[in-house]
Amino acid sequence: MNIFNKIPENFFSILVSKNKNIYIDALFVLREAFKQEMTISRENIISRLINNLEDEFYQEDFSEEDETNELKDNNISSKAYFLLRKLKWAGWVEFEMQRDSFEENVIIPDYAIKFIDLLYSIVEEKQVEYNSYVFATYSSLKLASIEKGETYNAIITAYNNTIQLINELKSLYNSLGRFHRKMCNQDNINEAINEHFFEYKEYSDEMIFPRFTRDSVPRYKSPIRDMLNDILADKERLENTINIASKNSKYKSREEAEDDILNKIRTVLEVYENIDSTMNQIEQKNTDYVRASVKRIQYLLTNDKELKGKLVNILKNSKHEKVLEQMEKEVKLLRQEYISKDSIYLRNSNDKRKQGNPIALKETKELDSKTLYDFAKSLENLYSNKKINDFMSKNFKDRPFINSNEIELKSVEDLILLILATIKADKSGKSFYYFEDSDEIINNNGYRIPNIKFIRRK
Repeated sequence: MNIFNKIPENFFSILVSKNKNIYIDALFVLREAFKQEMTISRENIISRLINNLEDEFYQEDFSEEDETNELKDNNISSKAYFLLRKLKWAGWVEFEMQRDSFEENVIIPDYAIKFIDLLYSIVEEKQVEYNSYVFATYSSLKLASIEKGETYNAIITAYNNTIQLINELKSLYNSLGRFHRKMCNQDNINEAINEHFFEYKEYSDEMIFPRFTRDSVPRYKSPIRDMLNDILADKERLENTINIASKNSKYKSREEAEDDILNKIRTVLEVYENIDSTMNQIEQKNTDYVRASVKRIQYLLTNDKELKGKLVNILKNSKHEKVLEQMEKEVKLLRQEYISKDSIYLRNSNDKRKQGNPIALKETKELDSKTLYDFAKSLENLYSNKKINDFMSKNFKDRPFINSNEIELKSVEDLILLILATIKADKSGKSFYYFEDSDEIINNNGYRIPNIKFIRRK
């Protein structure tokens, strides 16, 4: 399909012109106007353009753009009229005569509205609100479990929300990668701090945090799957749902409607079966970014104060001709070597080992029951429930869950406490947390341990 069968040939020309910034700002003025009013006159739009873009009109030069009527005067009003004619020429707006009047209304075609909203969502990324797709899926299926006649609508809603959820999770994963790459390439400490503590934090609060709290996948995953399985198990209810679907004109036959309904249910079930892996990848990506940003900010804070940092800046700019010429004049590089105690090579002597005298074994007394009891009691006092809970509380902090790779293992005692914490983390409610097991093995400060997820009880 050719996209230019749907939109004008000149549609994208304003986005690559010299004055592209003012054209985009003008589109946003149009967007705001049509959000507030159903119809708007041409003169009203001109007034809005002048009020919102007055400073830009003074700076922009339209003399090179001659696709529309020539710009007769160089005042603000003439530029506003010229800009609106240019948008009409490119196909972003159309003019329509008012009923019983010679005045014109400005309308935005449906395809232009979609592109304007897309541009606005990119520029105003911080204003994107989180969509509770998981909760919406749960709510629709919950309603259908009470009102059986709404099952078809619930399945369609659940499917659409689930597809949107997966798309947003993929977008979130890639956005975290973009934040990571930007931070790794950041050389200005002020920009790095602003990016992490403002841009990333705002994005995290709006898009990451809700996925693990109010729209939590672990919270709603099981009920969603149970309700979908109930639909599949209830033959009468499923038949009625298929009958309702077959009345929709988009299906050519009842069999096609049945296949579509079953495929949608199975797709949602499959997504929620494997969604934990996706969420873990996002969580790990987020952890990697936070770790990298902290290291980058720490490096940039000391970079300019150290000789190493100054040398790094010189080498980064060594491709510039003036810097390279100055380096050739001022810098003299010499090879330097030194001799140390490790510089002299001594050949190992392979002496034949002689059989030594065996070491005599000492006789030991058998331990009585009191000694064993005292030893067991000392271990119990050494690793009490309070000490284990204090160890886990220190690692949990205020978070709802942690993984094994986030627990600090600075000593063998920390490893012992982690093992005992895992033993204590049963479902009986004696500990303030429980855990989800994993087959994945990780390395934490030299210790190979399972990547267990510890979850705080609510």
